[in-house]
Amino acid sequence: MLGKGAFGKVNLAEHLLTKKLVAIKSISKVHLNDEKRLQKVKQEMQILKKLRHVNVVQLYEYFETESHILFVTELAACDLITYVRKRRHLKEDIAKSIFK
Repeated sequence: MLGKGAFGKVNLAEHLLTKKLVAIKSISKVHLNDEKRLQKVKQEMQILKKLRHVNVVQLYEYFETESHILFVTELAACDLITYVRKRRHLKEDIAKSIFK
């Protein structure tokens, strides 16, 4: 497990054909018990499907089971908060680039 959030968790996985490491975000449908929450998850999926940016993980695949919604994404080396906390201070030019 790489991380855990309010509605699910993110696990490390290996694509069987390519042997490439990926992250799988698994969202339990138990937590999507109202239409508003479900729409937010679907909106996230739609945005990630269209978005191509070096600072945003790429969505490779999206699928559902009876109990979960799963996003298969590019594996990030680390998340932004970890990056900033490790360095404690960022030079202004680096901070501008990241937060832009």
